[in-house]
Amino acid sequence: MLGPAWSTPLALERAGLTMSDLTLIDMHEAFAAQTLANIQLLGSERFAREALGRAHATGEVDDSKFNVLGGSIAYGHPFAATGARMITQTLHELRRRGGGFGLVTACAAGGLGAAMVLEAE
Repeated sequence: MLGPAWSTPLALERAGLTMSDLTLIDMHEAFAAQTLANIQLLGSERFAREALGRAHATGEVDDSKFNVLGGSIAYGHPFAATGARMITQTLHELRRRGGGFGLVTACAAGGLGAAMVLEAE
């Protein structure tokens, strides 16, 4: 359930961005505790050093950018459609706000996780 904490640093690195560059962050909420744990790990210097082998934490999650339209707990989680909903919703909200970068992250069974950086003008 901690896939976003592992996949987000790589996605941001490949995009040449940091957490502070993001306009929106949409994290799939499998469970409230899972979401809180990922948020904590993204800001943890110790996790970055010991688990990821990185010199610095990925970055603090800005609450004003996080799941601004509600997350999977609010919308429901129809499995196959969740990823499409998250991507579509993030792109629409980025466009509504005049553009920017969005991070979409999800965890999955078996310890899997994914992170994607989106850009809209």
